[in-house]
Amino acid sequence: MTKSYQVVGIGNAIIDILAYVSDDFLTINNIKKGVMNLISFERSEEILRQITVVKKVAGGSAANTIVGLSQLGIKTSYVGKVCNDNFGNFFTNDLNSNKVEFKILEKFNQNNLSTGHCIVLVTPDGERTMNTYLGITEFLSKDDLNLRILKNCSWLYLEGYRYDGVDSQIAFEVAINHTKKEGGKIAISLSDPFCVQRHREKFINIINNGVDLIFCNEKELISLTQQTDLNSALQESSLYPCKVICTVAERGVFIKHNGSWVNIPTNDNIEIKDTTGAGDLFATGFLYGLISGNNDQISCKLANKCAGEVIRILGCRLDKKKLLDLLTI
Repeated sequence: MTKSYQVVGIGNAIIDILAYVSDDFLTINNIKKGVMNLISFERSEEILRQITVVKKVAGGSAANTIVGLSQLGIKTSYVGKVCNDNFGNFFTNDLNSNKVEFKILEKFNQNNLSTGHCIVLVTPDGERTMNTYLGITEFLSKDDLNLRILKNCSWLYLEGYRYDGVDSQIAFEVAINHTKKEGGKIAISLSDPFCVQRHREKFINIINNGVDLIFCNEKELISLTQQTDLNSALQESSLYPCKVICTVAERGVFIKHNGSWVNIPTNDNIEIKDTTGAGDLFATGFLYGLISGNNDQISCKLANKCAGEVIRILGCRLDKKKLLDLLTI
């Protein structure tokens, strides 16, 4: 049976605020480089006062993936939580303008929280350091789910970052159950090694009870498997009852094929401007490949193209025409 929605994403509804900074800026402000740092509203205001914003876009990891898929003609929907404020309206309008169905049950105002935002600090080497104020998105719950949509989706794509909210963990369980009951498949992005470290047992539980596809990078897989190197982590993850797709930066991606791990390389002659959204657009390319009827190897090649292109620019979005041209086989 053909589903009404090909991919539905659940994640942190966040406005990405991008700026260039030096490594010294990170050191002076005691910001850990290259990972996602959870911060307070007051801390976000302190950082914003010190930077020059160069771009603002409706983001969050899953939203980036879903927008990319929508640009490619995939029927999508998104579940996230925003406030009735300027950021919330910006987020809603941005997704809807990209033909992503985003209908929230209501816009919440709760404890004077605002819509979540992530200050993405890009250093000269292209590395991005994320400083995330979750705001209202931290309180995403099962009441924010549209069960009709979940029952009518081919793929449910879950953002690992959302495991930082207890209510959201329950929402994930409900969403997985409703999707699987109607024959849909589940993909999850591990998001960040520290996120995995915080919730490892819960990640392992859902991996063993319903997940069909894991997206991760080398550090995330090592954290999940509690191994010390990539080869050991890959072998340990072979025990999982699902497909594992592990990206290894400029070396491309590792996938399991005919019982062995194989590396599908990417173009290593890319001038990196900003790594923001690389993993998100990788997931876009891979899911698009699968939905279009391609095998894992071709899907990985398409995913590498998307990730390789988005790191050439500042931010996590590619031009629609560029994206379509990239994935023309």
